[in-house]
Amino acid sequence: MTPFTTQGTGTLDELFRQVEICQRVEEDLNRMILERRDVIRMAILALLSQEHAYQIGPPGTAKSLLVRTLVGRIFGATYFESLLNGEVSLSSLAGARGFREAQVIFLDEVFRAPKNTLLGLLPVLNERIIYAPSGKNLPLLSLFAASNQNPSPADGLDAFYDRFTYRSLIRPIRSGDNFLKLVLSGAGGEDTPPYALKLSDLTGCRHLIETRIGIGPSGREGILHLRERLIGEGIFISDRRWRKIVLAARTIAAYSFEESVNSRHLRDLLAVLWTYPTEIRNIERILGEIA
Repeated sequence: MTPFTTQGTGTLDELFRQVEICQRVEEDLNRMILERRDVIRMAILALLSQEHAYQIGPPGTAKSLLVRTLVGRIFGATYFESLLNGEVSLSSLAGARGFREAQVIFLDEVFRAPKNTLLGLLPVLNERIIYAPSGKNLPLLSLFAASNQNPSPADGLDAFYDRFTYRSLIRPIRSGDNFLKLVLSGAGGEDTPPYALKLSDLTGCRHLIETRIGIGPSGREGILHLRERLIGEGIFISDRRWRKIVLAARTIAAYSFEESVNSRHLRDLLAVLWTYPTEIRNIERILGEIA
């Protein structure tokens, strides 16, 4: 069984219609959540391609707010959120109300959970299946996770961490004007959002991205050049993850209303290339070299 929806053959026009709505949603979220342009774009790309996303940053930096607000723009979507701790088990998490029905899941402080619990979630991330207490297929599109610290190689969680295709480093508000807007704004409720995605339309986007968005000559050359440069900098990326990187490049091309990946789209791959924040500066420099 494939975990991804492949409704009909689909067309590029259908995909681009969803992209247009996504961009309007993105603009709306950027007006609401300040200084989060990159992570908002990352979250939308993750949903379009039915991939998983991870945010690292200090508490109180709108990590969960961003995901909740985005899910609120998906008509018909079910959302599950949980704050993890050192006592949570796979069975208790899987048995929580709403986990098995959710199209979007958010796990906060994810790396506080026991190693066995996180490794038990691999089938959820890979095949959208939960085996606790018995096997069940899940309607999951994307799982979002957040933490204020990354796992270390000694934690034995590489397999789990690697399943998060998109990663974003979150920092507190920097601009003084934006800081004042944040702390002085009211906490009133939000009106009906002006733009929303339909769950039934969103679920077919990954199939269209994989089958309708090609890789052009400059895209192929750029991918090989990027791989060589990263290896030269001592940055190792598994072949499995490179497949995800190519999917991300296709998604970026689709988000630009283009039918194939060219070298320009590769410049926006930072969120899918780094493993640890210490790598970000070198990767940014390498991406800046792409013609």
